[in-house]
Amino acid sequence: MGSRIFVTGANGRVGMPLIRALVSEGHQVIGLARNDEKAGVVRALGAECLVGDLSSTDVLTKGADGAERIYHLAGGVRGKGQETPDVINSQGTASLIEAIGRADTASLDSVLFTSTCAIYGDRSNLWVPEDMTPTPNTRYGKSKLAAEEALLSSGLPVRIVRLAAVYGPGFPFMMVERMQAGKGWLPGEGRNYIPTVHIDDAVEGLKCIDSAGKPGEIYHLADQEPLLLKEFYAEVHKLSGGEPLKFWSTWVPSYVQRSAARYNERLQSRINRRPQFTPDNLKLYTNSVRLKVERLEKELSFTWKYPNAASGLAATLQG
Repeated sequence: MGSRIFVTGANGRVGMPLIRALVSEGHQVIGLARNDEKAGVVRALGAECLVGDLSSTDVLTKGADGAERIYHLAGGVRGKGQETPDVINSQGTASLIEAIGRADTASLDSVLFTSTCAIYGDRSNLWVPEDMTPTPNTRYGKSKLAAEEALLSSGLPVRIVRLAAVYGPGFPFMMVERMQAGKGWLPGEGRNYIPTVHIDDAVEGLKCIDSAGKPGEIYHLADQEPLLLKEFYAEVHKLSGGEPLKFWSTWVPSYVQRSAARYNERLQSRINRRPQFTPDNLKLYTNSVRLKVERLEKELSFTWKYPNAASGLAATLQG
């Protein structure tokens, strides 16, 4: 008999394939989505779905009530208007902790939280183990670290997953459409490592850590063999065509980029829109870190379907 599982961020790009996998295994899945339209997408996967967000404590309590496992996937780099990373990630996680405290948690075995490699900031291409002290240099990274700390001090059976950038069919991180349209641009020079992981491995890795990971522990979930950013997008271009991705720093000085990003974020926030070009975005695409994944491999015996982005991109774009 399957478990009762509550999933926040149910209609997200990681949430939907995770729910599809959990439902296929016979679990009773209850998702959380922000509106009726998104909830309908989740229900079409065979799950129940509650409508609300991370500020909806009563709705969160209903989802957590009687749950045996909780996947806390909801979060984001930036929202509309005043939906800052702190509001979305750290305050949202505090609401979930409060809701779990109100719920019937007699059967709760696991709370899995998807954090981010952004909590390490810029490590200048160094390999990073799970016990390295985080030094986030973005508001997003700081908000995720605050959420981690709140969960780890809550007394709940928490597993922390520091997740790499996820790619796969339909994921905008690959920038396929933009390169095909000749509009593929990113900050920096592409000589940095951004950890990546294919969506298939992300889903299986999350399930593995949830079932075999230890409460109170932190796990990296990323490819075994990272690529430089310029190498990643060279692979995308080779497989999908269009024009090669270009990097701004060849033409635009960094101080100009930062100034423009700050102005754009303030302007878009004032008119209640979600700013896409922010100081955080600049740093997230130029920070460099390589995640060690030995804990996932050696302690949990996880096997990657795509151990590197080259194989994962080939399967995604050629398929």
